[in-house]
Amino acid sequence: MIFPLKTTSLVMPAAYADIADLADIHSRCFSRGWSASEFQTLLQDKFVEALVLRRSNLRITDKPVGFVLARSVLDEAEILTIAVDPDHQKTGGGKQLMQEMIRHLYGNRVAKLFLEVDAGNKAALSLYGGFGFTKVGERKGYYHNDNGEASTAWIMQIEPLSKRRILGTPQGEQKASSL
Repeated sequence: MIFPLKTTSLVMPAAYADIADLADIHSRCFSRGWSASEFQTLLQDKFVEALVLRRSNLRITDKPVGFVLARSVLDEAEILTIAVDPDHQKTGGGKQLMQEMIRHLYGNRVAKLFLEVDAGNKAALSLYGGFGFTKVGERKGYYHNDNGEASTAWIMQIEPLSKRRILGTPQGEQKASSL
């Protein structure tokens, strides 16, 4: 009898060896993907935090299947980008990456967290809404897709970061342990 191997997901700091994989994933997720040199510059920035998601059966050295980058200055941070390889989407990887990055930022005393998202990206809006992000502004015509059409960027924020949001509990609900 053959037993399938259990797949585990691990979120860990990105390494320089991951740069080519980050650029590849980003180019598969966005019409204007970032280059390896752009990722290298970001990973060298002392204010940028980068986490990768790895899926593994027996070893943790598998290539990243997703990542998130954030830049922090004093008590504010911005999610620069988050991406999950299209072959691994809809498996909770984006949520896992956001949870770990928010947990990390909260531990570093970040009070405000911002991000920008295409107003038409329903999956991303659902993910961010689950963490308590709300729209605080917009930039019309900010994004351009492959055929030249422009779309609006929503600026979203959570403030202050709270443990409830870190754990991914929807707004308005409390876990029994926090009552």
